[in-house]
Order: sequence, then C-alpha cells, then structure tokens
Amino acid sequence: MTTVSLRTAVPHDCIPFLEFHEYSTAVTGSEIPLFASHLPYTCLPKSVIHSDCKIVYICRDPKDTFVAMWFFLLVLQRLNLSSHGPYWEHILGYWEASIRRPEKILFLKYEDLVEDTQLWVKKLAEFFGCPFSAGGEREGVVKECSFESLRDLEVNKSGKHEKRGRVIENSAYFRKGVVGDWRNYLSDEMGKKIDVIMEEKLMGPGFTF
Repeated sequence: MTTVSLRTAVPHDCIPFLEFHEYSTAVTGSEIPLFASHLPYTCLPKSVIHSDCKIVYICRDPKDTFVAMWFFLLVLQRLNLSSHGPYWEHILGYWEASIRRPEKILFLKYEDLVEDTQLWVKKLAEFFGCPFSAGGEREGVVKECSFESLRDLEVNKSGKHEKRGRVIENSAYFRKGVVGDWRNYLSDEMGKKIDVIMEEKLMGPGFTF
C-alpha cells in the first residue's frame, strides 16, 4: 500500500480483509504482505497465529467505539451493534497475546496514536523492521495518512465501494475520529456504566485504558 493508492481508493480497498476472503482472491494473491481483519485473536487461522507474521492491533475507548459504531450502523441500516463478539474479549485476546509475544504483536491504543502520532508511527515502522531514515520522512507519512487528510480526499467524500454485496459510501468511515466525542451523545451516567463494565471485564486481567 502507498500514499498514492490512498489518494484514489478508500483504505478498506487498499488492504484485503482476511475474513471476507479478499486475501485469497486478490489479484496478487499471497504476494500481498498485508491483510486486515476484525476477527478476535482466538478466531485467527492457526497459520497466522503460529507463523512469524507480525500483528498490529488497535483498540479504542469503548465509549467512543460505541458511538462511532452506532453512527456507522445507522449508515448501513443494520440493527446489531457488533458482529465480532463482546468488545472486552476482543481486546483481551490481542492484549494478552501481545504480552506473550511482544515481538510478534504490537498492541496500540487509538488515544495514544492521536496524542503522539509521530512517536507511534516511528515505533510502528521499527516494529515492522522498516525504520524511517529521517524525521522529515516520518512527518510526511503522518500528514498523508492523517484522518483529516484522508477524510478530505474526493474518493472518501463522494466515492463508494462494495463489501459482501453491500454498497457502502466511503464517507461512512470518516465521521470524526475525535477522542472523547462520546460525551456529545452519551450522558455521564451512561458513560460510567460502560466504564464499570469494562473495568470489571478488563481490570481483573490487568488491562487499563
């Protein structure tokens, strides 16, 4: 994937999805070095888990995830909130795996990426064994791949793509991307209830947001 392709196609069309069988049917097939997935860690193929391929997992504050997913599903006119199992189990699967195999799995938090994008992009490149040669190069990648830059591209403002027979407007993937936006849609009481559930499910194993 290059920044050139990001200027002409929605990111979801730049990297094939494993669970949609796009990886095996892509034009270049197994030569593609990257694939995307929403699958829980325990549902990944054994060929992936036991291989030397590296995994980058990004989680987000569940309250912001809830609101973002709600608006996305409204666009798709779907009724279910998530088709990928309980959110906390999804997070824990990858987080615990990253503790066991840090050289293979890089666990990131969306909030950290937003707070210091250049730092985490640098770490991401190093994780894949492709460090940046200069700070200016890293700054260029951060600017090209920023939420704002991608959202303002014409392909993402007016384009459409197809997933599993459903035509989706590319703009559906670029709503706000703002940390803490949940406060504009959920009451403090609702936010607290989500926090209590997540603390109960995640704090025991030792994970914190």
